[in-house]
Amino acid sequence: MTQMDDEIRALIADLYHDPEGFLRTPHQWFGGRSPDELMATEAGQFVLLKFLRGEDHMPPIEPDRDFKPYTTANADDCIDQAIARLEEQIEQLRSLKGSGPEIATVIGRAREVYGDEGLLWLLEYNQVLQTTPLDLVLQGKAERVLTQLGRIEHGVYA
Repeated sequence: MTQMDDEIRALIADLYHDPEGFLRTPHQWFGGRSPDELMATEAGQFVLLKFLRGEDHMPPIEPDRDFKPYTTANADDCIDQAIARLEEQIEQLRSLKGSGPEIATVIGRAREVYGDEGLLWLLEYNQVLQTTPLDLVLQGKAERVLTQLGRIEHGVYA
């Protein structure tokens, strides 16, 4: 091993939780090549050393240190989570069937402001309202939701 090789391995060990995994994993920064491939040539070692020192690129930030490559299993988990969330939203929408005129008014206004997406807007967390609009409606606070829809319609977001 050369002195540059030792320095690269020391930097990787300091920066990454799984140094060997980092070395084996292809990276976008390196044109889809793995750091192991770069280690094979002196020019590649210079590129890698420059990257690790943060001279050419930003060094990895905390969330990137333990990055796990995307896999089919990861994607399947995400799909399952999305399906579960959608099923919850479907149940919330089903619960609105046959509701009173107050909910009908809110649904109508949401559709006026957002079109076909209005019902979905009722189910999404709203930063200004600090909850979902539907939760407020179900708590008997439909007026707050109607006020917010009016603000959105007129471009007032505060």
